[in-house]
Amino acid sequence: MPALEQLSEAFLFRALMESTADSIYFKDRECRLLLVSRKMAVDLGFSDPAELIGKTDIELFGQAFGQETRLDDIRIMEMDRPFVGMIESRQVAKGRTNWTLTTKLPLHDESGQVIGLVGITREINEIRQVEATLQHLATHDALTGLPNRYLLVDRMNQLLAHAKRSEKAFAVLFMDLDGFKEVNDSQGHEAGDLLLTAVAHRLTKCVRQSDTVARIGGDEFVIILESVHDAGAAAVVAGHVEQALARVFPLQLHRVKVTVSIGISFYPENGADAESLLKAADYAMYLAKRKGGNCHLSCLPGMPQSSAVIETQ
Repeated sequence: MPALEQLSEAFLFRALMESTADSIYFKDRECRLLLVSRKMAVDLGFSDPAELIGKTDIELFGQAFGQETRLDDIRIMEMDRPFVGMIESRQVAKGRTNWTLTTKLPLHDESGQVIGLVGITREINEIRQVEATLQHLATHDALTGLPNRYLLVDRMNQLLAHAKRSEKAFAVLFMDLDGFKEVNDSQGHEAGDLLLTAVAHRLTKCVRQSDTVARIGGDEFVIILESVHDAGAAAVVAGHVEQALARVFPLQLHRVKVTVSIGISFYPENGADAESLLKAADYAMYLAKRKGGNCHLSCLPGMPQSSAVIETQ
Protein backbone atom coordinates (compact mmCIF):
# COMPACT_ATOMS: atom_id res chain seq x y z
CA MET A 1 0.00 0.00 0.00
CA PRO A 2 1.61 3.29 -1.06
CA ALA A 3 2.29 5.95 1.54
CA LEU A 4 0.14 9.04 1.45
CA GLU A 5 3.00 11.20 0.20
CA GLN A 6 3.38 8.86 -2.79
CA LEU A 7 -0.17 9.44 -3.99
CA SER A 8 -0.44 12.04 -6.72
CA GLU A 9 -2.67 15.07 -6.46
CA ALA A 10 -4.56 13.84 -9.52
CA PHE A 11 -5.31 10.52 -7.82
CA LEU A 12 -6.54 12.24 -4.65
CA PHE A 13 -8.65 14.67 -6.67
CA ARG A 14 -10.29 11.81 -8.60
CA ALA A 15 -11.00 10.02 -5.32
CA LEU A 16 -12.64 13.15 -3.96
CA MET A 17 -14.83 13.64 -7.04
CA GLU A 18 -15.87 10.00 -7.03
CA SER A 19 -16.70 9.58 -3.35
CA THR A 20 -17.72 12.94 -1.88
CA ALA A 21 -21.28 13.25 -0.57
CA ASP A 22 -21.50 16.82 -1.92
CA SER A 23 -22.11 17.99 -5.46
CA ILE A 24 -18.86 19.56 -6.70
CA TYR A 25 -18.66 21.21 -10.10
CA PHE A 26 -16.48 23.48 -12.21
CA LYS A 27 -17.82 25.95 -14.79
CA ASP A 28 -16.21 28.08 -17.49
CA ARG A 29 -16.88 31.77 -18.11
CA GLU A 30 -19.93 30.83 -20.21
CA CYS A 31 -21.39 28.95 -17.23
CA ARG A 32 -20.93 25.58 -18.95
CA LEU A 33 -19.97 22.59 -16.81
CA LEU A 34 -16.34 21.52 -17.11
CA LEU A 35 -16.31 18.77 -14.50
CA VAL A 36 -18.75 17.39 -11.93
CA SER A 37 -18.61 14.94 -9.04
CA ARG A 38 -20.29 11.55 -9.32
CA LYS A 39 -22.76 12.55 -6.58
CA MET A 40 -24.05 15.42 -8.73
CA ALA A 41 -24.34 13.23 -11.81
CA VAL A 42 -26.29 10.53 -9.96
CA ASP A 43 -28.63 13.06 -8.38
CA LEU A 44 -29.44 14.43 -11.83
CA GLY A 45 -30.07 10.98 -13.29
CA PHE A 46 -26.81 10.47 -15.17
CA SER A 47 -24.69 7.34 -14.82
CA ASP A 48 -21.49 8.97 -16.05
CA PRO A 49 -20.33 12.44 -14.88
CA ALA A 50 -18.85 13.00 -18.34
CA GLU A 51 -22.38 13.23 -19.76
CA LEU A 52 -22.82 16.56 -17.99
CA ILE A 53 -19.77 18.27 -19.48
CA GLY A 54 -20.76 21.27 -21.61
CA LYS A 55 -24.27 21.53 -20.21
CA THR A 56 -25.70 24.63 -18.52
CA ASP A 57 -28.05 24.98 -15.56
CA ILE A 58 -30.79 26.13 -17.94
CA GLU A 59 -30.53 22.79 -19.78
CA LEU A 60 -30.48 20.81 -16.54
CA PHE A 61 -32.94 22.69 -14.34
CA GLY A 62 -35.15 24.72 -16.66
CA GLN A 63 -35.31 28.36 -17.64
CA ALA A 64 -36.44 29.93 -14.35
CA PHE A 65 -33.98 28.28 -11.94
CA GLY A 66 -31.22 28.02 -14.54
CA GLN A 67 -31.32 31.71 -15.47
CA GLU A 68 -31.28 32.70 -11.80
CA THR A 69 -28.16 30.64 -11.08
CA ARG A 70 -26.54 31.88 -14.31
CA LEU A 71 -26.87 35.49 -13.17
CA ASP A 72 -25.39 34.57 -9.78
CA ASP A 73 -22.47 32.81 -11.47
CA ILE A 74 -21.73 35.74 -13.79
CA ARG A 75 -21.78 38.16 -10.86
CA ILE A 76 -19.32 35.99 -8.90
CA MET A 77 -16.92 35.78 -11.83
CA GLU A 78 -17.14 39.45 -12.84
CA MET A 79 -16.69 40.69 -9.27
CA ASP A 80 -14.07 38.02 -8.51
CA ARG A 81 -15.65 37.45 -5.12
CA PRO A 82 -16.85 34.18 -3.51
CA PHE A 83 -20.42 33.55 -2.48
CA VAL A 84 -20.54 31.52 0.71
CA GLY A 85 -23.53 29.80 2.33
CA MET A 86 -26.22 30.48 -0.28
CA ILE A 87 -29.45 28.61 0.55
CA GLU A 88 -31.46 27.59 -2.51
CA SER A 89 -34.65 25.64 -3.06
CA ARG A 90 -35.83 23.81 -6.16
CA GLN A 91 -39.03 21.90 -6.89
CA VAL A 92 -38.33 18.28 -7.76
CA ALA A 93 -40.45 15.17 -8.36
CA LYS A 94 -43.87 14.75 -6.68
CA GLY A 95 -44.01 18.35 -5.53
CA ARG A 96 -41.08 17.92 -3.15
CA THR A 97 -38.76 20.83 -2.45
CA ASN A 98 -35.02 20.17 -2.46
CA TRP A 99 -33.06 22.53 -0.16
CA THR A 100 -29.35 23.06 -0.69
CA LEU A 101 -26.49 25.08 0.78
CA THR A 102 -24.01 26.27 -1.84
CA THR A 103 -20.60 27.93 -1.83
CA LYS A 104 -19.19 29.26 -5.12
CA LEU A 105 -15.61 30.46 -5.62
CA PRO A 106 -13.98 32.19 -8.61
CA LEU A 107 -11.57 29.90 -10.48
CA HIS A 108 -8.26 31.53 -11.48
CA ASP A 109 -5.56 30.58 -13.93
CA GLU A 110 -1.85 30.85 -13.17
CA SER A 111 -1.84 34.56 -14.04
CA GLY A 112 -4.70 35.28 -11.65
CA GLN A 113 -7.35 35.81 -14.31
CA VAL A 114 -10.86 34.47 -13.56
CA ILE A 115 -11.55 31.63 -15.97
CA GLY A 116 -14.62 30.16 -14.30
CA LEU A 117 -15.84 29.06 -10.93
CA VAL A 118 -16.00 26.05 -8.63
CA GLY A 119 -19.15 25.25 -6.67
CA ILE A 120 -19.87 22.96 -3.74
CA THR A 121 -23.52 22.17 -3.02
CA ARG A 122 -24.78 20.19 -0.05
CA GLU A 123 -28.36 19.00 0.49
CA ILE A 124 -29.84 20.30 3.75
CA ASN A 125 -33.34 18.81 3.58
CA GLU A 126 -33.04 17.13 6.98
CA ILE A 127 -31.78 20.34 8.58
CA ARG A 128 -34.65 22.31 7.06
CA GLN A 129 -37.11 19.70 8.34
CA VAL A 130 -35.68 19.96 11.84
CA GLU A 131 -35.89 23.77 11.64
CA ALA A 132 -39.52 23.56 10.50
CA THR A 133 -40.34 21.14 13.31
CA LEU A 134 -38.70 23.36 15.93
CA GLN A 135 -40.48 26.41 14.52
CA HIS A 136 -43.81 24.60 14.72
CA LEU A 137 -43.15 23.47 18.29
CA ALA A 138 -42.27 27.03 19.28
CA THR A 139 -45.45 28.51 17.83
CA HIS A 140 -48.07 25.77 18.26
CA ASP A 141 -49.70 23.91 21.12
CA ALA A 142 -48.16 20.46 21.39
CA LEU A 143 -51.45 18.74 22.28
CA THR A 144 -53.95 20.22 19.83
CA GLY A 145 -51.67 21.56 17.10
CA LEU A 146 -53.39 24.96 17.34
CA PRO A 147 -51.40 28.22 17.46
CA ASN A 148 -50.15 29.01 20.97
CA ARG A 149 -50.17 32.38 22.74
CA TYR A 150 -46.93 33.48 21.04
CA LEU A 151 -48.28 32.90 17.53
CA LEU A 152 -51.71 34.26 18.50
CA VAL A 153 -50.25 37.60 19.62
CA ASP A 154 -48.04 37.74 16.51
CA ARG A 155 -51.07 37.26 14.24
CA MET A 156 -53.05 39.81 16.25
CA ASN A 157 -50.26 42.35 15.81
CA GLN A 158 -50.27 41.76 12.05
CA LEU A 159 -54.05 42.07 11.99
CA LEU A 160 -53.88 45.27 14.07
CA ALA A 161 -51.43 46.83 11.61
CA HIS A 162 -53.72 45.95 8.71
CA ALA A 163 -56.87 47.06 10.55
CA LYS A 164 -55.36 50.44 11.40
CA ARG A 165 -54.46 51.07 7.76
CA SER A 166 -57.80 49.91 6.37
CA GLU A 167 -59.95 51.13 9.30
CA LYS A 168 -61.52 47.69 9.67
CA ALA A 169 -62.78 46.05 12.86
CA PHE A 170 -62.23 42.57 14.23
CA ALA A 171 -63.34 40.59 17.28
CA VAL A 172 -61.63 38.49 19.95
CA LEU A 173 -63.49 35.56 21.54
CA PHE A 174 -61.95 34.31 24.80
CA MET A 175 -63.27 30.89 25.86
CA ASP A 176 -63.09 28.68 28.92
CA LEU A 177 -64.72 25.24 29.16
CA ASP A 178 -67.36 24.70 31.85
CA GLY A 179 -66.90 21.38 33.62
CA PHE A 180 -63.45 20.52 32.28
CA LYS A 181 -61.97 20.07 35.77
CA GLU A 182 -64.63 17.50 36.60
CA VAL A 183 -63.70 15.48 33.51
CA ASN A 184 -60.01 15.54 34.50
CA ASP A 185 -60.79 14.60 38.11
CA SER A 186 -63.26 11.82 37.36
CA GLN A 187 -61.76 10.27 34.20
CA GLY A 188 -58.12 11.23 34.30
CA HIS A 189 -55.80 13.51 32.36
CA GLU A 190 -55.77 11.24 29.30
CA ALA A 191 -59.50 11.75 28.87
CA GLY A 192 -58.97 15.47 29.47
CA ASP A 193 -56.39 15.62 26.70
CA LEU A 194 -58.72 13.78 24.33
CA LEU A 195 -61.46 16.25 25.17
CA LEU A 196 -59.22 19.26 24.50
CA THR A 197 -58.18 17.81 21.14
CA ALA A 198 -61.82 17.21 20.19
CA VAL A 199 -62.77 20.73 21.28
CA ALA A 200 -59.98 22.19 19.12
CA HIS A 201 -61.27 20.25 16.12
CA ARG A 202 -64.83 21.50 16.58
CA LEU A 203 -63.72 25.09 17.08
CA THR A 204 -61.85 25.13 13.78
CA LYS A 205 -65.07 24.02 12.06
CA CYS A 206 -66.93 27.06 13.44
CA VAL A 207 -64.80 29.72 11.76
CA ARG A 208 -63.47 30.74 8.37
CA GLN A 209 -60.05 29.71 7.14
CA SER A 210 -58.85 33.31 7.51
CA ASP A 211 -59.74 33.36 11.22
CA THR A 212 -57.42 32.09 13.97
CA VAL A 213 -58.19 29.51 16.64
CA ALA A 214 -55.58 29.23 19.41
CA ARG A 215 -55.12 27.37 22.67
CA ILE A 216 -53.37 29.58 25.19
CA GLY A 217 -53.29 27.23 28.17
CA GLY A 218 -55.33 24.69 30.10
CA ASP A 219 -58.89 24.73 28.81
CA GLU A 220 -58.67 28.31 27.48
CA PHE A 221 -59.07 28.97 23.78
CA VAL A 222 -59.16 32.17 21.74
CA ILE A 223 -60.72 32.88 18.36
CA ILE A 224 -59.77 35.93 16.30
CA LEU A 225 -62.51 36.86 13.84
CA GLU A 226 -61.25 38.99 10.97
CA SER A 227 -63.43 41.66 9.35
CA VAL A 228 -66.28 41.59 11.87
CA HIS A 229 -68.62 44.48 11.07
CA ASP A 230 -70.73 44.49 14.25
CA ALA A 231 -71.28 42.82 17.60
CA GLY A 232 -74.11 40.77 16.16
CA ALA A 233 -71.79 38.97 13.74
CA ALA A 234 -69.45 37.98 16.56
CA ALA A 235 -72.40 36.84 18.66
CA VAL A 236 -73.53 34.56 15.82
CA VAL A 237 -70.13 32.84 15.79
CA ALA A 238 -70.21 32.55 19.58
CA GLY A 239 -73.61 30.88 19.28
CA HIS A 240 -72.22 28.40 16.74
CA VAL A 241 -69.37 27.61 19.15
CA GLU A 242 -71.79 27.02 22.02
CA GLN A 243 -73.89 24.67 19.89
CA ALA A 244 -70.86 22.79 18.59
CA LEU A 245 -69.39 22.20 22.04
CA ALA A 246 -72.76 21.35 23.61
CA ARG A 247 -72.89 18.12 21.62
CA VAL A 248 -71.73 15.03 23.50
CA PHE A 249 -68.04 14.11 23.13
CA PRO A 250 -67.44 10.35 22.83
CA LEU A 251 -64.18 9.73 24.68
CA GLN A 252 -62.93 6.15 24.92
CA LEU A 253 -65.67 4.29 26.81
CA HIS A 254 -67.32 7.46 28.11
CA ARG A 255 -69.63 10.11 26.72
CA VAL A 256 -68.69 13.54 28.05
CA LYS A 257 -70.66 16.76 27.94
CA VAL A 258 -69.26 20.23 28.60
CA THR A 259 -70.33 23.79 27.89
CA VAL A 260 -68.36 26.96 27.29
CA SER A 261 -68.18 30.51 28.65
CA ILE A 262 -67.20 33.14 26.06
CA GLY A 263 -66.13 36.75 26.41
CA ILE A 264 -65.97 39.01 23.35
CA SER A 265 -63.98 42.19 22.77
CA PHE A 266 -63.73 44.36 19.67
CA TYR A 267 -61.11 46.40 17.91
CA PRO A 268 -61.00 49.38 18.08
CA GLU A 269 -63.72 49.87 20.72
CA ASN A 270 -62.10 47.83 23.52
CA GLY A 271 -58.39 48.21 22.88
CA ALA A 272 -55.70 49.24 20.43
CA ASP A 273 -53.21 46.43 21.13
CA ALA A 274 -53.27 42.66 21.50
CA GLU A 275 -52.93 42.50 25.29
CA SER A 276 -55.71 45.05 25.90
CA LEU A 277 -58.10 43.17 23.63
CA LEU A 278 -57.25 39.82 25.25
CA LYS A 279 -57.70 41.25 28.74
CA ALA A 280 -61.07 42.77 27.83
CA ALA A 281 -62.30 39.49 26.35
CA ASP A 282 -60.89 37.55 29.29
CA TYR A 283 -62.81 39.72 31.76
CA ALA A 284 -66.00 39.37 29.77
CA MET A 285 -65.50 35.60 29.88
CA TYR A 286 -64.98 35.79 33.65
CA LEU A 287 -68.33 37.54 34.06
CA ALA A 288 -70.00 34.98 31.79
CA LYS A 289 -68.57 32.27 34.04
CA ARG A 290 -69.97 34.06 37.11
CA LYS A 291 -73.41 34.08 35.53
CA GLY A 292 -73.32 30.30 35.49
CA GLY A 293 -71.45 29.68 32.24
CA ASN A 294 -72.82 28.29 28.99
CA CYS A 295 -73.24 31.82 27.60
CA HIS A 296 -71.36 34.62 25.88
CA LEU A 297 -70.96 38.25 26.93
CA SER A 298 -69.63 41.18 24.91
CA CYS A 299 -67.85 44.32 26.03
CA LEU A 300 -69.99 47.37 25.32
CA PRO A 301 -68.52 49.61 22.59
CA GLY A 302 -66.39 52.42 23.94
CA MET A 303 -65.94 50.84 27.35
CA PRO A 304 -62.40 49.89 28.39
CA GLN A 305 -61.67 46.59 30.07
CA SER A 306 -61.32 48.20 33.49
CA SER A 307 -64.90 49.51 33.35
CA ALA A 308 -66.18 45.95 32.88
CA VAL A 309 -69.48 47.09 31.36
CA ILE A 310 -70.90 43.98 29.73
CA GLU A 311 -74.08 43.19 27.91
CA THR A 312 -75.65 39.79 27.37
CA GLN A 313 -76.18 38.74 23.76
